[in-house]
Amino acid sequence: MTPTVKELVQRGESLAALGWRIIDAHGHLGHLGMFYAPTPDAADMVAMMDRLGVQTVCISSHLSIGSDFIRGNDETAQAARRFPGRIKGYVTINARYPEQIEGELRRGVDELGLFGIKLHPGLHDFSVLDPACEPIWRFAQERGLLVLAHTWGGDARCRPAAFGKLAESYPGVRFLLGHSGGVHAGREEAIQVAQAHPNIYLELCSSWLSRAEVEWMAAEVGAERMLFGTDMPFIDPRYTLGRVALANLSEEELRLILGENMARLLM
Repeated sequence: MTPTVKELVQRGESLAALGWRIIDAHGHLGHLGMFYAPTPDAADMVAMMDRLGVQTVCISSHLSIGSDFIRGNDETAQAARRFPGRIKGYVTINARYPEQIEGELRRGVDELGLFGIKLHPGLHDFSVLDPACEPIWRFAQERGLLVLAHTWGGDARCRPAAFGKLAESYPGVRFLLGHSGGVHAGREEAIQVAQAHPNIYLELCSSWLSRAEVEWMAAEVGAERMLFGTDMPFIDPRYTLGRVALANLSEEELRLILGENMARLLM
């Protein structure tokens, strides 16, 4: 008899025995000044993924969400080439440099082979509602790309509610709300905007997310629009995996959240 997710996690065993596609929708790579990441190298990350039974991680390098998004995109692409199928990369865009948006999007997707778009309005200090961002949404709509954006409740630059207008204006874009608003009030907002817009998805990496909140989001939005993510390497991926795996959800709901939903979005 095939063991359940909970049984494997409680025994500290890999989820590979399930035969599921386990995909981490939100990872990073390398050092970041404000956090200590003891194993930030791509090889270390893949070794941890092997330990857990995670097939693929979708990343943006820490350099790309920090001081140099162009060099960071190169780092992301190098890791994806080094570990094909195991690492997939987002092209990160800093909207504080509007003259570089369209060229870097084309380079990232067409030359570097990156599959989606990553935005960090908090670290890069721009609002997703700024008109400077419109080329990002148009490109994503034209190419049918995912957009993973850092979101945080109470931050006007990237609060979940800001994505409602964008989701309505750009129905062909799949918006992944990174951290699902980050804090409890932000998660309430993320749930509301996801309920109103079918092209909005809730991504689960957050050091403050509880197992009860995973269950709450599944009840309100549905497991088919929730995505497992870890923020590895500076957050231990075992922590997020445990919160999701031990939630009071069915095996089918867990299969969707832990990878099947993201696999569908990657098609």
